[in-house]
Formats: sequence, structure tokens, C-alpha cells
Amino acid sequence: MRKYIGERIKALREAQDMTLAQVCKLTGIEAERLRAYEEGAAVPSIGAVIQLSRVLGSKMEGLLHGGGAVSEHLTICRSADSLGGDQSDTEQSYAYRSLTRPGTAGHVMEPFLLSFDPKVAQGVPITHDGQEFVYIVDGVVELFYDGRSYRLEQGDSAYLDSSLPHTFHGLGDNIARMLAVVSS
Repeated sequence: MRKYIGERIKALREAQDMTLAQVCKLTGIEAERLRAYEEGAAVPSIGAVIQLSRVLGSKMEGLLHGGGAVSEHLTICRSADSLGGDQSDTEQSYAYRSLTRPGTAGHVMEPFLLSFDPKVAQGVPITHDGQEFVYIVDGVVELFYDGRSYRLEQGDSAYLDSSLPHTFHGLGDNIARMLAVVSS
């Protein structure tokens, strides 16, 4: 999945006749990082995917899954279906797995399962369009939101405006898992 996201980013950028520098200026993403995304050497965080999709004229699911081929009022994604595996090495210190069936068009929300290794340093707070709903499945997660820190434990949830600076970080000794639903 990492390689294909990068290929889609590059193809959309070139289709818009935009340089790497222009996209960087509009998104705030450093050139080295964007180049790494395009080459498949790094995975964009969910926030970066949202920023890129806005600038490149695509929906978030278009960058993640490619062109939408299926348009249904109900889509079911079975646990055995391939979703490209966990995406890691994001600048936001988490790994994520998309929980949407690839190729489904028309979604306004994207659900993800995020994993936080507490040994990995906290990412820099980011902003992006939309809103997020998060639910802590396992472990303890620190939410840094608009200058304040909040401790979220298993069963806790939060609903937030993503346009304010935010980031998440695992706490404790074990990997924490969080369900995140992001509107795009």
C-alpha cells in the first residue's frame, strides 16, 4: 500500500502540473518528506493524506485506496479482506490500518485502527480539515490538543476539531490501540 499511495500522490501532482515545491508550500510538508512519500520510502500520516488530498483535488480515500469503483449504501469489510496491511513509519509516531473496503466511493468518514508504541517519540502536533472521533481499544494514549495534554485509557473516547493542533502518543509499557474515524 505504501508504494501505491506514493504513486497516486505523484500522479495527481503531475496531473495538476504542480512542482514538488508548490505542493510543499501549499501543504506545509517538507520537500524531503514529500519526495519520500512519492518514492514509497515513507508513509504519510492520516493528517498528511488529508492535506495532500485537498491540494491535489482528490478525496482522502482516493489517495489511500485509488479510484472508487464501488458505490454502495452499505459496505462491509471482512477481517480477512486485504487492506494493504499496517502502515508505519509515519511522522506522527503511529502505525495505522485502514478499516474501509478499498474501492468504495462516496465515504465522508475514514475509519482507522492506530497502534502506538510508547517507545517511539511523540510526533509534532498537526492540523488538517475535518473532525475526528477516537476510541481507545487497548492501553493508554496521550492526546495533546490545542496546547493541553489529556490521558485517555481503554474505553475512553474523544471527539475533536482537527483544525486545532493535535497529536497522539502511547503511554505505559505496552502498545496502545485506538480506533479513529476521520471526516474528510
